[in-house]
Amino acid sequence: MSGPVNVGFIGIGDQGAPMAVAISEKFNLHVWARRDSSYESLEGSSFTRHESAVELATAVDVLCVCLRSDHDLLQLLLGGVLDALPSGAILINHATGDPGEARAFEEACKAKDIRFVDAPVSGGRPGAVARTLTCFVGTDAATLEKCGAILSTHSTHVVHMGGAGTGQASKLCNNALTVSNLRNVVEVFSIADAFGVSPASLQTAFSHSSGGSFILDALGTKVTPQIAAHIAKLNRTDVEEFAAAAKKLGLDVSAIEAWALGGAAGLERVVARLSARS
Repeated sequence: MSGPVNVGFIGIGDQGAPMAVAISEKFNLHVWARRDSSYESLEGSSFTRHESAVELATAVDVLCVCLRSDHDLLQLLLGGVLDALPSGAILINHATGDPGEARAFEEACKAKDIRFVDAPVSGGRPGAVARTLTCFVGTDAATLEKCGAILSTHSTHVVHMGGAGTGQASKLCNNALTVSNLRNVVEVFSIADAFGVSPASLQTAFSHSSGGSFILDALGTKVTPQIAAHIAKLNRTDVEEFAAAAKKLGLDVSAIEAWALGGAAGLERVVARLSARS
């Protein structure tokens, strides 16, 4: 997009706030939040604060939304935001959701001459702060070309997966694979423990071997005993969302669903064992 671009951001939470900060360094940032305290996360950044989501929508060329669910996005749009966005604007959804819902959002946006992008991200708050997120993009090539520079402010890898819905499908598959890999770690560590091999030593050796993986490296470092229960809950949700989306296509994913849920169930135990360093 040529010239100064006004970018709106709604959802300045744990992950959204550092994404918004990154955007503010390259574009004119506009923000609305329900709670006044939320704006504290943007301290030191340049942005225009709005009194309502609808007011923000009238002032931007691109609106980025990072809420919890498809339902939250739907309520936002039905609350007047979709009608308030100017013709030709781009709406980017960073939340993880259902591929079918993404396609429905695209159709609703088309009726208002709005371009829709489903662009869930992977990397969590640490990736957002470091600006090393991976962005799974579902939209047409022309729209990505218009908004790609915005996504690149916080994402090292902006990958075009295909049309609307493919970004969400790719993110759900990524989540399922991650938690399935976690189950592999849980099972192998249990066997190694029976052999009398220290899990901590095993983790160190594996990290430099073919058995290494992202999830293995995260255990005990990014995923600590203090947050393991919370992460396990998120993992379960990830697997359930993946399975629900697949079942809508008539796919039988019961095997991978059961295996991955076992990984989420064993997360706290593995992290506690690693933290004991025995």
